[in-house]
Amino acid sequence: MPLALLITACGSDDDDASPDTTAPGDDGVAAPEGLVSDGTLTICSDTPYEPFEFKDDAGKDTGYDIDLLRAIAGTADLELAVIDLPFDGILGSLEAGDCDVVGSAVTITDERSQQVDFTDPYFDADQSLLIKADQVDEIMALADLDGASIGVQSGTTGEAYANENATGAEVTSFEDSDGLFAALEANTIAAILQDLPVNGYRSTQDDSVVVVETYPTEEQYGFAVKKGSSGLLDFLNTGLESLRVDGTFDEIYASYFGDPEG
Repeated sequence: MPLALLITACGSDDDDASPDTTAPGDDGVAAPEGLVSDGTLTICSDTPYEPFEFKDDAGKDTGYDIDLLRAIAGTADLELAVIDLPFDGILGSLEAGDCDVVGSAVTITDERSQQVDFTDPYFDADQSLLIKADQVDEIMALADLDGASIGVQSGTTGEAYANENATGAEVTSFEDSDGLFAALEANTIAAILQDLPVNGYRSTQDDSVVVVETYPTEEQYGFAVKKGSSGLLDFLNTGLESLRVDGTFDEIYASYFGDPEG
């Protein structure tokens, strides 16, 4: 995965009549039944988490996850609504009926797969260590952080990795990525351990930070749906495949992470 390579709730039903959710869209694709809101694919996501989910300068929900889901929704002429929730516990929003899909850079794990159903993987991600650029003489690896504080996001695989491997450091959890970056800037933590694409993207936007170490974990992201939602799962997987076939998938990828062919 290239190194060169988050959403405040806002979508709502527009207008008057609710479209027939089983009618085919412009691409001839029928929308799945049982959506939270007729005519709308409702997404729960934790933001900001650039470059996967965030608001652009015009206040529009965007990011890699959001753009993929918006494109899939469009195949059945569905609108997209985004609800911002903390990552820790976000999968519970599906059972609660808050949203149809969780799209929030969620790593597929055996434990999570007991709670929700995942789509086919759409992104490969490893873990990484981000520090302030002026600390590279002292910190170049996890082993250099004994006695220091490492920031992680609550409920993530990065938190699990740090707890297991940063045995000499103090692991400090934050609700979101903004809190992590603010703590690093304020020197209340010495490093951030989280997904490589997020740390890597930050380093391309801010030259005061740098990724000094990566940890291959073979993690893959998937979109999550409520257990047993076979129609919705098929809709999402078919949509992902159609985006790959027509080139839209690669176009969206390249807009955030560069050309996948290098």
